[in-house]
Amino acid sequence: MTVISTQKPAEAQGQAPAADYLWNSPPAGRPRRLPGALVVLLSVLVIGALGMLYLLQTNHVANLGYEMSALQREREAALVEQQRLSAQIAGKQALPAVDSTARFELGMQPVDDYVFLDVELPPAVVEAEPESTPEEGPSTLQRFWNRLTGSSGNAEGPAGD
Repeated sequence: MTVISTQKPAEAQGQAPAADYLWNSPPAGRPRRLPGALVVLLSVLVIGALGMLYLLQTNHVANLGYEMSALQREREAALVEQQRLSAQIAGKQALPAVDSTARFELGMQPVDDYVFLDVELPPAVVEAEPESTPEEGPSTLQRFWNRLTGSSGNAEGPAGD
């Protein structure tokens, strides 16, 4: 015996199967909607990611604060050391400290008697004047001018000697 069903399959009635609903376009006139569980899951993931980012940033800021306070302590210690060394240098450069070091460590004694000596300067050395050189003849330019003009050697030419 054959039973004939009067109901049409879901596809024949114009309804899409549940698996195809997410991937196929919605029927005309209806906006596409996500299932409620998927919306909740995406919301939880976004909130969780934002929470993790917030915790990471807070941890990073706290670590930078610790590093900064450690560097400030190091800087203050270096400034104290610098001041101590400056005071030590100033103490060593003071005249009483230099005097005691010279007397007791180096065995120096202060001078009581001063003797001033008069020193005569040696006679000044007079430089002899250089012997005058014999007068040289006219320059090349002068000789060239003399030849052009036909004048004697004593006439002034263009050089203006």
